[in-house]
Amino acid sequence: MSAEPNQEAPTASRTPKTDAVERFMHTPGRPPVGFVLSEFARRMEYELRVAIEVANGRATLADLERVQKLNVKSLPSRAAAPVRAVVAPAPSAPTRKASADAASQAGAAAPRVPRRKVSSEGAGESIVYEEGKVLFNQGDKADHLAIILEGSVEIFDAKTGNSIAVLNKGVSFGEQAILEGGVRGASARAHTRVVCLEISTEPLRAILKSDPGILTPVVEAMLLQLNMANKISKSVDSDELDYEVTNDNNLSSTQVQKILDEVYATGDNKGMSSDELMFLKLLASNKLHTTVHEAGTVLGSPDDTELGLGYIIVQGHVEAAIGPKKYKLGPGSVLGLAEALLDKTLPWALTSLDTVTLMNIPIDKALRGLEHANPGIRGIVRYTADRIMHLQNTF
Repeated sequence: MSAEPNQEAPTASRTPKTDAVERFMHTPGRPPVGFVLSEFARRMEYELRVAIEVANGRATLADLERVQKLNVKSLPSRAAAPVRAVVAPAPSAPTRKASADAASQAGAAAPRVPRRKVSSEGAGESIVYEEGKVLFNQGDKADHLAIILEGSVEIFDAKTGNSIAVLNKGVSFGEQAILEGGVRGASARAHTRVVCLEISTEPLRAILKSDPGILTPVVEAMLLQLNMANKISKSVDSDELDYEVTNDNNLSSTQVQKILDEVYATGDNKGMSSDELMFLKLLASNKLHTTVHEAGTVLGSPDDTELGLGYIIVQGHVEAAIGPKKYKLGPGSVLGLAEALLDKTLPWALTSLDTVTLMNIPIDKALRGLEHANPGIRGIVRYTADRIMHLQNTF
């Protein structure tokens, strides 16, 4: 700290980090700590590094808890590799604790288990479920997403018992967990013995909540477009070619926000599906502009070389024509977002059937937001967009 005018600057401390910790540990009304052992100063410094990684979305709260439980001798030196390369989840808590204690008694560093990663920094833990084991139930609070590493998972309706889909190796599910207040829209159980990479989404939700740009509505719209693609892909062989999330969307933004606040506070989704909740969140957002288009307006076609906007239908209907098939898309449908983010062409020609109100997602702005986003969020968006394109190839 610089000296005040006309005052002599204080002598620089020879042990600035230890002195800083000592000042931090001083409690008013109690005798000050006389000195701080270097090993404890080192622990606090390392815990602070991990806490900063958590705040930046590069580590989880579980990582910080594991560091706090480590013996001081097991901590890496100040010259060690970055936190994310040395903090790793244990295969099971008892096994890690026993090995750490044994290493401490021998005076050696605790063994490190390399963390498996879904993106450059979106790490998770591998969990094994035996056949028939329920992974989560419909209506449960969503706190993680998962990627199937081995085996298959069945998504089913808990109320009817009907199977909705069987997901195989490489497929992710539960993306709604990255949204605040997200709940499971269906139940999941192990169709065979399955190994899943489960990724805690609390750090990602915190980042999205604090983002001043349009990153949150972009992610929400991507998940809504994935739901749409999933449902349409199941109807391609039927005569039911209509899709909409809801036909009751004449709510003011205040009414929508009140509903969402009640869902967050009580955990009761009021019988709404996950796609209905996501659509309400988008309606409540003030980050996107809306436009109104008359019947017969051409909104896009496979001939477009560059897509400048993605669309969310708020009111009205759009015809999406792919060859001889014509889909009628209503409120909650998302058009052109995944295609634009991946620089692909539209699979269909889009024409408004009546007066249509659309929320517009500016693609250039979305790409800039993703460029500076947490790598875990970028990985989820890219994976989701790829899945949407794969499903659209089945239309």
